[in-house]
Amino acid sequence: MAEHEIPTLSLEDELTLSSTLSKQTLMIVDDYPNNLFGMKALFSNDYNVAIKDNGEDAIEYINTNVVDLILLDVDMPVMNGYEVCNILKTNTATRHIPIIFVTSAESVAEEQKGLLLGAVDYVIKPVNLNLLRARVSNHMQVVSDRKELEALSSLDGLTGIANRRQLDIMLKQNYASMIRSNENLSIIMLDIDDFKSYNDTYGHTKGDHCLKSVAQTIFQARRRDADTIGRYGGEEFAIILPNTEVEGALLIANDVLDRIRDLKLKHSGNSMHKIVTVSMGLVTFTSQQDNPQHVALEDLVNYADAQLYQAKKKGKNCVSYITV
Repeated sequence: MAEHEIPTLSLEDELTLSSTLSKQTLMIVDDYPNNLFGMKALFSNDYNVAIKDNGEDAIEYINTNVVDLILLDVDMPVMNGYEVCNILKTNTATRHIPIIFVTSAESVAEEQKGLLLGAVDYVIKPVNLNLLRARVSNHMQVVSDRKELEALSSLDGLTGIANRRQLDIMLKQNYASMIRSNENLSIIMLDIDDFKSYNDTYGHTKGDHCLKSVAQTIFQARRRDADTIGRYGGEEFAIILPNTEVEGALLIANDVLDRIRDLKLKHSGNSMHKIVTVSMGLVTFTSQQDNPQHVALEDLVNYADAQLYQAKKKGKNCVSYITV
């Protein structure tokens, strides 16, 4: 790879491409089979369509699957649409899902009731199919825009990987899971060696290019979707590896070291190697079923930072680790 060459597809582009290639999910809930299959045929070319003929099954599906928009009949046996809507809107995990009531109840009072429960729209049967398609399309676009904003708010503006805010969230979530399930958790803190000298020698524009190259190279070494790669601040990055023992974490750390060296980014201020290298500090919490050690989250990060310091002392371009 040429000096300072950066992969042509940014992580933002990958996120957009992934979003484009994956269809949104529309759920249709109606107790009449003809309505279900008719609307499924209407929308299946544009969306993933899930159909349910009762409220209980719909709620069970929504609690375990991603649903972007719901077309919900009001008049159903056992649990009517208003009850389904109320349950979904009082659950923090599902209240964000937009609901469009599709019903033969055409009074103003019924429409007001549905909207006050939290529905975004109210369509009267018999349905004008072109109008319904347009309304679904508009609401799906709102969902898509919201998800894009949420994704961008969790990304570092320069490198396109997770930002410090998202790293803190993922650290807390994985730490809680570690304690709850008595699992392993590995954290790697990574720092570009002599980066101040790099900026002083080549300027901040090339310094930014270096940060982007390193960030995307670390991201490319990720093995699982559950692993989180982020920029902790400045030239420092973090890798969160849930349910990962020290051996597995070391494999990833050494792979990252090799990939960064293979970039061959010239760095005259790196007196030993003359190319950009990184140092890493790794801490692995090892689960112990009989006597689990409840190490504080702050201590785990401090352990990783301390090992990063040790890696610098050892001559840089290496990984230092500890298990706790």
